Amino acid sequence: MVPACNSSIKHYTQVTCGTLGLSTATVKLIDVDGTEHVACSVGTGPVDSAYKAVDLIVKEPVTLLEYFMRLVTEGIDAIAATRVLIRGENSHTSIHAYTGETVHRTFSGNGAERDIVVSSVKAYIGALNKMLGFKEEPPVKTPAKTTTVSI
Repeated sequence: MVPACNSSIKHYTQVTCGTLGLSTATVKLIDVDGTEHVACSVGTGPVDSAYKAVDLIVKEPVTLLEYFMRLVTEGIDAIAATRVLIRGENSHTSIHAYTGETVHRTFSGNGAERDIVVSSVKAYIGALNKMLGFKEEPPVKTPAKTTTVSI
């Protein structure tokens, strides 16, 4: 499993796709310790296959809740900005302060690049890093404030 880290994790992505065969992706992640992790996967498109390859490395089940991409610049070499929202399947829950209901935490990630697949992978890795770096802490009880009244 790739340890949680900041955006300094290096990643490399190679994707093959088209109408003649399955979309395939090879992803190499290098963690902060310099350890290389490589995985290959097939999917329904280039982003799907790249995300599945990342999942094989990270080994943390998640659900992709939102995927959004927009162009930041104009032209054929425009920069694509990607935002994803994920939810971990195994934990990351909190108790809602007012209702007392269990709330599943979500984590977002952003990426920007001229290549839309690389932009998408950057966003996904960013969200995964946030999720993996999240530490559940017990609620802190704050002491009641006392007010001194002078007569």
